[in-house]
Amino acid sequence: MKLIHTLLFLIRANRLADDLNMTRTLMESFRRSTYKTVVVYNQGYFSNDELRQYLSEFELDIHVIGEGVNVGIPAGRQSCFNYIWDNFPDTDYISEIHLDMYLSSNWEDPLVAYLDTHDEPMVCCGIIDRYGNMTIMEKYHALPDSFDKYEDFLKSIREDTVLQGLTHPCIHSAKILKEVGGYNTDFLKGKQCFDDDSLMLSYYYYYGTKAKWHPKINFNSIAYHAVAEQRNSLGESVMINYNGLVKQYGAMGLKHLCEIHKSQWHKNYFGDNYKLLAGIT
Repeated sequence: MKLIHTLLFLIRANRLADDLNMTRTLMESFRRSTYKTVVVYNQGYFSNDELRQYLSEFELDIHVIGEGVNVGIPAGRQSCFNYIWDNFPDTDYISEIHLDMYLSSNWEDPLVAYLDTHDEPMVCCGIIDRYGNMTIMEKYHALPDSFDKYEDFLKSIREDTVLQGLTHPCIHSAKILKEVGGYNTDFLKGKQCFDDDSLMLSYYYYYGTKAKWHPKINFNSIAYHAVAEQRNSLGESVMINYNGLVKQYGAMGLKHLCEIHKSQWHKNYFGDNYKLLAGIT
């Protein structure tokens, strides 16, 4: 198997109509992907049989796991990885997809081609958010007024550019992801946030600090991702995984995250917390 996708599937009862509309938007776009196998972790609302039935109309090779309980992003995504490693051990690449996305047709092709020709553990897709912002590129585009126009729109703003940065959707080398272990839920016990940072440090140390590896975004593929950089709005709930990150990698891990991340927000956040842990004034 060349590439298998992973998707965490959570429908909220108090936002049922909105979440189902969002889900249909993603899945209608997803069916035009090059690679059709998707491991879906059921985080809630539907039973597994109901979810399989709901997803059957989209003409994808769907594998539903989980028990309809919101176990959080690190645990849910890691379960998807484990399922792939156990059942499809020859898989080359594994993606991470979110429900609040729109994917242009064959969006994976430029990313897979990049990984095929570069010594990288992962590569990210360029994204534009619900406000029209492409933060890493420091660009803005007016969004189309309906999703049926997004296919041509997303292709029109592609660029043959690779920059330092971290976004979702992303695609991992399945072999390297397995070697570093994926998301370590012994430390990442919270529902969300800082799981990506933990994995980035795993890759950083896999290549060695001398190599100064950092994640890259390939703008030959661009997806719509409604909510980006959400940790700013989550308050104290982010601290569970932050504390796990510090327990796992310590102050030096925070210092290295300043090098891994491009955005000034990340550099300031991890830099300030590194100084606090190190007792630097």
